[in-house]
Amino acid sequence: MEHNTLVNKFDYLIIGGGLAGFLFAHQLQKNNKSFLIFDPIKIHTSSKVAAGMFNPISGKRMTINWKINELLAELKNTFAEIESLLKIKLLRFEPTHQAFGNNKEANDFWSRMENSAFKEFIHETETCEPYLIAPNGCFEVNQSGWVETRNYIDAYGQYLMGKNLLRKEELNYTDLVQTEKGWQYNNNIFEKVVCCEGYQALKNPYFSWLPFKLSKGQILLIHCPDLNTEKIVKKGVYLVHQGNHYYKVGATYEWDDLDEISNEKGKQFLLEKLKNMLTIPFEVVDQYAGIRPTTRDRRAILGAHPQLKNLYVFNGLGTKGVLQAPYLAKHLFEHIEKGNALEDEVDILRFPLFYSNSQR
Repeated sequence: MEHNTLVNKFDYLIIGGGLAGFLFAHQLQKNNKSFLIFDPIKIHTSSKVAAGMFNPISGKRMTINWKINELLAELKNTFAEIESLLKIKLLRFEPTHQAFGNNKEANDFWSRMENSAFKEFIHETETCEPYLIAPNGCFEVNQSGWVETRNYIDAYGQYLMGKNLLRKEELNYTDLVQTEKGWQYNNNIFEKVVCCEGYQALKNPYFSWLPFKLSKGQILLIHCPDLNTEKIVKKGVYLVHQGNHYYKVGATYEWDDLDEISNEKGKQFLLEKLKNMLTIPFEVVDQYAGIRPTTRDRRAILGAHPQLKNLYVFNGLGTKGVLQAPYLAKHLFEHIEKGNALEDEVDILRFPLFYSNSQR
């Protein structure tokens, strides 16, 4: 007599439970789709380590971020829903008080103020914060802030585990097989698979060909009793308020030493920046490191595998993950379920040569 193995059927398998994976899961929940997430739940990942900042103006050239109004609207809506679900506060809007690093930065800034779209996000200030070394002056950016990413990922992970929707284990790709019934992993059948592993995508046999250019970021946690602000403070590095006079300070950008281990070199780099920034004493409490899943063109990667059916990627969020991820999670969901076209800037189809070369 034959015994049939119990098979569990789901609409989606999500591989990776960081910012991308959990925000895509949120879209699935909102739309009554069944899913299962596999993630080893590491203590330090780029999503957990990061200060979780978002800023409508970015880079040394101080450019307005792509689709900024849509990104901010979806960021607010999505985290309002998640905060209501989890009963915790995660999203903080605070201005960024930024000092010019040199005279050229100040001159470039004032020339950009002729652009009304740029000026919309700027608050001109004649006085800098008294603790800030700012001989060239300051300005403030509105509509900036941060998400408490570690609290979000920890709390949302607990919520999903309580519903048996998150498996605290690393998926073994050799056991993931495409069959006539769908993608099978052990005794589970999934209609679709979405890969959201961050830099671990390099170990993914289906998407390791993508042009990632990983970047290690180190940050410090400092205690600064004389600093009493909830604004983001920025000059070369940022300070993000963590409560009780604790601040996250970051970050480094390292392209060669790609491990998740903080080191003295990173610490000294950040300390030097802080000493050129603050006139008040502080104490270093801790140090963290993570690997950003950045890409060669600094844009996210979304969409279907070039050949395999019902296999998708949501990755490459890089330094703008918090700002972009809520919008892109919804964007990818509507592409898969409604057939909406992906934005050219984030579409995986912009990399055909990388895939072709990987097949040779």
